[in-house]
Amino acid sequence: MRRWLIFICMSLATAAGAATYKWTDASGQVHYSDRPMPGAVEIDLRPIQGYTAPPRAVQPMAAAQPAAPETATEAYTRIEVLSPEQQETLWNIEGTLPVQVVLEPALQAGHRFGVYLDGQLIDLNSTNPQLSVPEVYRGVHSLQAVVLDARGTPVVRSLAVVFQVMQTSILNPNNPNNAP
Repeated sequence: MRRWLIFICMSLATAAGAATYKWTDASGQVHYSDRPMPGAVEIDLRPIQGYTAPPRAVQPMAAAQPAAPETATEAYTRIEVLSPEQQETLWNIEGTLPVQVVLEPALQAGHRFGVYLDGQLIDLNSTNPQLSVPEVYRGVHSLQAVVLDARGTPVVRSLAVVFQVMQTSILNPNNPNNAP
């Protein structure tokens, strides 16, 4: 890491037209500087390699057709997972995760809610912001709420919430249901 930092600094100094010097101290440590020191040797650094992207071909746009009122969509300004909360620990949910979502403005016609659970899209086909996600068991999980259009394409997605599901063990000696 240190060598890369030195290389970048020296490259920037060279790009600015400054001379670069190299010397070795009494303990054998190699140093670089833009100022000459006793015993320093001026070194010639190659110019910085760069990349210039080729120009993009611009396609002429077709004349815009006005959208029909029934297909016009208003942009969502807020989508947030209210429950479960960030870093919340949930106990004994029996595999069904209750999720509360807030969406502004309200869900539009033809749209529905879904979730990304641990990166996998689950289309819940629900228009209610109070969702029940099945098959969520022990462990640490991430969850994002998503609004899907009629084709199932994500329209907007919330920030991820990380939570943990815990389950009381029936083998726990303190479990009152575990008779001796």
